[in-house]
Amino acid sequence: MAPSVGVEWSSLVGTGLGAVLGVGATLVGEHVRWRRTARDSRLQDRRTLYADCLVSFRRAHEAMRLAADEEHANPQVRAARIRQVHQASGCDEARERLILTASRDVAAAIDASYISLRQIREVLASGATVPTPDYQAARQAHREATEAARNVLRRDLDSLDI
Repeated sequence: MAPSVGVEWSSLVGTGLGAVLGVGATLVGEHVRWRRTARDSRLQDRRTLYADCLVSFRRAHEAMRLAADEEHANPQVRAARIRQVHQASGCDEARERLILTASRDVAAAIDASYISLRQIREVLASGATVPTPDYQAARQAHREATEAARNVLRRDLDSLDI
């Protein structure tokens, strides 16, 4: 009888060890899947946040240019209209949402683009029009700041896409 007890014991140990290994492998697989899903979700959230912010800056710029081209009764009305469309564009809110969760590099790059956009607002509100040198200089500074921001945003997204 002793040999059959040993066979039963080793069978039981083998079955238990197999169950432990199976459960362990399943848990490891689930953890890896969860990490990948979390990373993909973070990446998608950042992509959306970054794109929304840059698009809102673009909308603000276009709306200010259009407002500057409208016929206005006086310069104060024109300046108020330009500031109003800037505020209505949502760029302030988009910037705040991004800066709340962004790294320092990303926040600094977005701030530089935003500050250059506000400079465009002030140039247009002061009476400049699209063909004037003041507007063209402000536009060029905004273009450069926004391109620099895009590069920082791309690097940040690439660091998550590993």
